[in-house]
Amino acid sequence: MSKRLTFILALVVLFSASSAIWAESNGTTVIGPVNVVSMKDGSIAPNQAVVLRAGRIAQISAYPEIDVSEPDVRVDGHDGYLIPGLSEMHAHIPSSGREQYARDILMLYLANGITLARGMLGEPWHLELRELLATGAWEGPRLVTSGPSFNGRSVTSPRQAAEMVRMQADAGYDFLKLHPGLEPDEFSALATAAHEVPIPFAGHVSFAVGLNAALQAHQATIDHLDGYAEALIPPESSQYGVQPQWFGVNLASAMDPARARDLALNTARAGVWNVPTQSLLENTAGARTLEEMLGRPCMAYVSDDLKRRWIARVEEMQSEVSLQDRRQFIEARRTLIGELQDADAGLLLGSDAPQIMNVPGFSIHEELGFMVASGLSPLEALQSGTLNVSRFLEEDDTGDVIAGYRADLVLLAADPLQDIGATRQILAVFRNGKVYTRPELDRKLDQIRSRGL
Repeated sequence: MSKRLTFILALVVLFSASSAIWAESNGTTVIGPVNVVSMKDGSIAPNQAVVLRAGRIAQISAYPEIDVSEPDVRVDGHDGYLIPGLSEMHAHIPSSGREQYARDILMLYLANGITLARGMLGEPWHLELRELLATGAWEGPRLVTSGPSFNGRSVTSPRQAAEMVRMQADAGYDFLKLHPGLEPDEFSALATAAHEVPIPFAGHVSFAVGLNAALQAHQATIDHLDGYAEALIPPESSQYGVQPQWFGVNLASAMDPARARDLALNTARAGVWNVPTQSLLENTAGARTLEEMLGRPCMAYVSDDLKRRWIARVEEMQSEVSLQDRRQFIEARRTLIGELQDADAGLLLGSDAPQIMNVPGFSIHEELGFMVASGLSPLEALQSGTLNVSRFLEEDDTGDVIAGYRADLVLLAADPLQDIGATRQILAVFRNGKVYTRPELDRKLDQIRSRGL
């Protein structure tokens, strides 16, 4: 029996066991009255009661007509708005040996309504952590994890790249993470081996490879809109062929937003998804001031040492690139995000946290706001972190509030379809049916704040 088949069989046993563990601890939960928000069409079913059982949405009926005798838990819905749990599709999960830090990062995600995280720089311990989160032994979102990075240092030849693909697939990682520095022949060998296994590959676009090759190879996701800045430059420009710095901020004056439409259509035809991580670029290469970013409430969770490091990176960027160029860069990216949405080239919600000025969990709400600022409707922005993720992962029981679906949910005090900022107004989070009330979330957040990241 192959290592991969053995791993898959082990997962079947694991998840069967995990369902029993969650069900045993959760019992039956009734939430109501709530307004159930559909991610499919944005319709809202008012005055509903939602029954959770064994980690699933067991029933949705009118409130209070629902008949559930003596549920284990009753959650007052406060006439709030129930949406599916959000996803952080460009998360960074701490490495082994830092247990408390890892627990804090995972709880910051969960407390902000994130019930699924895609870890973008994996290691063997993350396979174990994925199981701990699946069984409920650790608190946090469901984890999708990559293996160690494919980059200009870890990959030494096409043959070695292909072997590395097979090793990571056999180990049981969900996908492969690409970083810069790959040569075209190495990328081609990697892509060929990955399609044969098969295992998705995602992340950066190496400068030597370029956007067209990534699209032709059907890279699963392009993160940070990497490679698009160079592609926005007309061939006649003196900046054409210049290597980008920090995702192309040095090329801002030469980027032509009018080229975004064709790039978006090409991306849609290739079936490649994008995780823009716009918040990372707005924070580091945008017009936001340090005072504005440091004054956000979420910075209370960041240690003084980490703040100093983040400040230094932002000051360096702001000193090297003019405000005008930074504004042009952000506007070009926003135009591209809007064109990708209009072309039905899939967008996925991700902020790249914890990275510069992106506090885990909180940054996903900023990301939603930036997606709306890029031309998406609040529903489309929410879909990028719910329904689109379900489509991308090829799951048929996630991404919406429907009977039979996973009980990964967020209860909001206000309607996010009217104001995307309402996603910050969390009354409760449900992870596999287990409820985290607002007072409980606040207690956990207070503990994290006292430690600092």
